Formats: sequence, structure tokens, C-alpha cells
Amino acid sequence: MILKSFLVVAISIAFPSTILGFFCGHVVHNNLLNGPSSCGRRAAHCSERKLVGSGSARALFPVVSDESYSSILPSSPKGVIFDMDGTLVQHVFDFADMRRRVYAVADKDSIGQDLERGCVLALADMLSCEGQEECKMIFDECERHALDNMQTMPGGVELVRFLRDNGLKRAVLTRNLEKNVPFMSDLYLEEMGSNSCEGGSAAAEPLFQPIVARDSLSHPSDEEPLKSKPHPDGILHICSLWGCDPSEVIMVGDNANDDITAANRAGCGGAVLLTQPGGDSLDTHSGYEVGDSEAEIRERTPSLRVESLLELRTCLEALLNQPDNSSTASQTKANSKDTTQRDSLL
Repeated sequence: MILKSFLVVAISIAFPSTILGFFCGHVVHNNLLNGPSSCGRRAAHCSERKLVGSGSARALFPVVSDESYSSILPSSPKGVIFDMDGTLVQHVFDFADMRRRVYAVADKDSIGQDLERGCVLALADMLSCEGQEECKMIFDECERHALDNMQTMPGGVELVRFLRDNGLKRAVLTRNLEKNVPFMSDLYLEEMGSNSCEGGSAAAEPLFQPIVARDSLSHPSDEEPLKSKPHPDGILHICSLWGCDPSEVIMVGDNANDDITAANRAGCGGAVLLTQPGGDSLDTHSGYEVGDSEAEIRERTPSLRVESLLELRTCLEALLNQPDNSSTASQTKANSKDTTQRDSLL
């Protein structure tokens, strides 16, 4: 035992960054130590956690203490805002191909030839009428392919059911079109089956409310839609409708450039990055420039990284089961049922 302790200390002294990277890498982004931001403070606490195995070499979960999750997530969250593609439903979009096709349209467009190759959505809006129409056909084709092949993300049904049963609000913030989101909601309701409603009272409550997409308006009288991620406008709009502060909500997405940046800019209490098993991320980039300054890296830094939605459910269950939260969670659940029943009578 003495020899083992000596070896651990010796390795820690010789390779401090390696040890820190092992303990912290699965839970938070490696670019954490960039100054005293709120994100950095949450991450610094994370580095003190130990990780334990849960059946496989890659399946690592943090040991939960009385204060661990409440230091990187809201201690009493009011709700969770989800990205859709790649988060609630499995990744289908071929972003690299979409960028290539839109840039090719811009290359031959009378206006697009002189424009910078950035975000494909923004670029398409600046092209000639003919170029815009051609890009719209590309986007429509990509989105039809995604709808035809849509599947719920593993663990998503269990997570959404857990949130609903515990009275936490759910919303969707997506760069997709608003008309496409109900396909995802219906898929979830179908897989949740007859157990999705308790005594029929939950039938009046949408599974996700509100839905904010790239064509969503803040108010019916508005002429322009809300700015899409990475702008924080959509999150702030949802929080306004929920009647809560962004610090009381958690944003979950698979894209650090879009989802995590929007969450940190809005001041969300939690910014959760969903990665692939093993911690890898897929190409979900729409093409806009990503900076590498300290502030920009900090904006893309999540407070928590998970490799599955089931892992996130485990984290939230541990958070809500902490002593200070157990009574609050029960009251939140009761209030949610009262609201649903009241709405069903109106």
C-alpha cells in the first residue's frame, strides 16, 4: 500500500497535466484553465472529482458528493433546453456535403463570388434570388433526408420521461425549421407509449414547450425571426416564456460552437455537451468562423460533458436527489401537475 501511494504521488508530480486531464477530461472540456470565468470556476471544481468504472473501460461517471453537481449545474433547475438534431435525434445531416454544395452555388453566383465563405444559412440569404432558391432546394433536400431517417437518440426517451415526471420544463432550440420539430415530438410520444400520460392529465401538456427554430418569431408582429445559435436570443426568449432566469436552466447540445456558446452567452446555469462514445464529436459545423481567443474558447467550454443522454439522466437524478433538492423537486412536481390540470380545464 505504501509503495502504491508513493507511485501515485510520483506520477502526479511528474505528469500533473496528464493526471488532471484524466480526472477532468470526461466531464469538462480540456480548455478550462483560461481565467476566472464562471465556466472556469465550475470546471475547476470538476477537476477535484474522481471517476469510477461502471462496467466498461470507457463508461466513466463522476462520484457524486453533496456539492459536486450543484457546483456545475443549477442546484434547483427549472427546465432543460435541448438542441434537436444530434441531441434529441440521431445525427443524420452531412454538414460537410451541405457546406460544399452551398459554397459551390456561391462560387457561380453573381453576388456570392465576392462573399466570404461563412455560415451557409447566412451566406444563402445574401445571394441573388436564383442563388437563394438553389440553396433552399439544398436545405430542403437535407432536411427531408433527416426527417425520413429520424430516430430518437438512445436514452432520450428515458431522459425526457424523467424530466417530465419530476416537473422540469422542456424546450427545443434548433437551427432546423419549426415545421420539422413536431416529427421529433411525435416520435418521442410514440416511443413513450401509453405510459406517457398519467391518468390523462399530461395529455394537455406538450412534451416540449416552447419550440424555437431558425424561423421562429419572438412575437407574431415581428418581421424578423429570432437570431439562431450561437446567439443567445432563443435561450433568453424561452426563459422569458418560462418566467425564470437563464441561471436556472440547463442547455444540452452536441455542438460546442452553437449550443454551448449560446448557453454561455445567455448565462445558463448549465451547458452540457453531448459527445460520441469515447468523447469524440461529429462534424456539425455550418461554416461560420470560430475564433481561438481566450474569451472565445471559454464561450465554447461546457460545464459538463456526457457521452449519452442516459449518463445525463444519471447526473440529473443525482442532482435532484441531493438533500437540499429532494423537497424542492417534490414541490416542483406537484406544481407542474396542478398547472397541467388547470390548463386542461380551460
